[in-house]
Amino acid sequence: MKWSMLSFMGVLLLSCQGKTSSVTDGDKQVSAPDTVLAYKYKESGKKKSANGDQQGAIDDYTKAIYFNPNYDTAYHNRGVVKAAIGDYNGAISDYNKAIKINPQLKFSFFSRGNVKVKLKDNIGAMYDFSKAIELDSNYINPYINRGVLKSKMGDYNGELSDYRLAIKICKPNADLYNNLGRALYDLERFKESAEAYGEGIKHFPKDYRLYYGRGLARKRIGDKKGACEDWMKSSELGCVQANILLPLCDEYMKERTDSLKRQNEGKEQSE
Repeated sequence: MKWSMLSFMGVLLLSCQGKTSSVTDGDKQVSAPDTVLAYKYKESGKKKSANGDQQGAIDDYTKAIYFNPNYDTAYHNRGVVKAAIGDYNGAISDYNKAIKINPQLKFSFFSRGNVKVKLKDNIGAMYDFSKAIELDSNYINPYINRGVLKSKMGDYNGELSDYRLAIKICKPNADLYNNLGRALYDLERFKESAEAYGEGIKHFPKDYRLYYGRGLARKRIGDKKGACEDWMKSSELGCVQANILLPLCDEYMKERTDSLKRQNEGKEQSE
């Protein structure tokens, strides 16, 4: 299964704003004490959200915004919570406000893109993911989500391009290699798929998805031995799906056991 970050509806920003003594929003002046209060409510909102009190978090973010109407982080975080409870239009509104205040806020573009996918605004989501990448070419999440979105829209070459570009520019990421391997597999480019999974395994030798996927690709190119070894490793690492495929390897496993037995017998005779 291709992994998408869409399940993570947003990223709570950890940065704190309001370091200046005064900011202006129209006719409203924000004093230094108000800025401190805004920060405290923002932090309280984060804690409540982490503990599952989403409405309480929204209330606190709203108070933070009251004390500092230019608090981009509070708008963003409130948008994250609204998206999590299914208030997508409310989330879009908050992300819009955060971006208006701070056009460099890459996380808000990314999170807004995720919500637009939920609302089936694929063109809008594509713009937001691209904008997030434009703001930070090393930000890997929008590459992944843009690739998944391109796949849904039938742009398979574009999907591959996004994954490969991210691999070239960003730090290694297991989801990225898993998605690339699966995308190539879906296009029946099985040899390339096995190679992509293999590259991922070099970086993430404990990720059972990569062994499982490479096993599928190896089977399709006729490498049953390699496929079985990968599925056995995947099963060892905890993959339930791999357990289902292991009966296909009974013959190989018997041959392997017999071979080891013969080797041991040979050693005993030589001694």
